[in-house]
Amino acid sequence: MPESQDQKQAPDIVSLIKEYISTKVELTRLTAIDKLTVLVSSMITGAVVVVAMLLTFLFASITLALFLGEVLNSYAAGFGIVALIYLALAVVTNLSKEKYINKFLQDFMVKKIFNKGEK
Repeated sequence: MPESQDQKQAPDIVSLIKEYISTKVELTRLTAIDKLTVLVSSMITGAVVVVAMLLTFLFASITLALFLGEVLNSYAAGFGIVALIYLALAVVTNLSKEKYINKFLQDFMVKKIFNKGEK
């Protein structure tokens, strides 16, 4: 008894659907791996940049404090002035964090995660 056309197509459709699902799962897995590696590499390079900037900032602060100490003939006054500058910076940052800083950081992280503007 010869197979009808419907019986012949049914296994082909089932195998195509299985292949499609398998391909879709693999694509999702690879996309997730791609996003994760971009995020991790971005975090690592960002951390290296932050450490370098912090060290530069630290040495620049010490240099400024020593310079002001020389000018004022008092190292304590030089370091005190630098400390007051950082205190003022901390107060301004704290007052503006809700309006400007948090929004900027949230937008930055969303763009990094979803690769907007890249590739």
